[in-house]
Amino acid sequence: KMKKVIRVKDLCCELCCERLSEALELKDGVLKANADKKKNAVFVETFSSVSDEFLRAAVEKEGFEVLSVERRRGIFG
Repeated sequence: KMKKVIRVKDLCCELCCERLSEALELKDGVLKANADKKKNAVFVETFSSVSDEFLRAAVEKEGFEVLSVERRRGIFG
C-alpha cells in the first residue's frame, strides 16, 4: 500500500471535497481518499499498482486542476 497527497487548485467547499473523495474511492486500487479544503489536497491510500497519472486523471475528470501528486511523508507515513 502507498499513501499519496494530490495537491489540487481551489478546493472550494466541503461538498466538492466529499464529491472528489467519493469519486476517487470508487476507482480500482484506491482504498481511502480524504480531501482537505484548507490544505487544497487529497490524501489517498492506494495499492502500489496505482500510478500517479491514474490519480491525476481521476481528479481532473471531476473538474479539478491537479498541481502535483506526491508520496506522503512524515510521522503518519
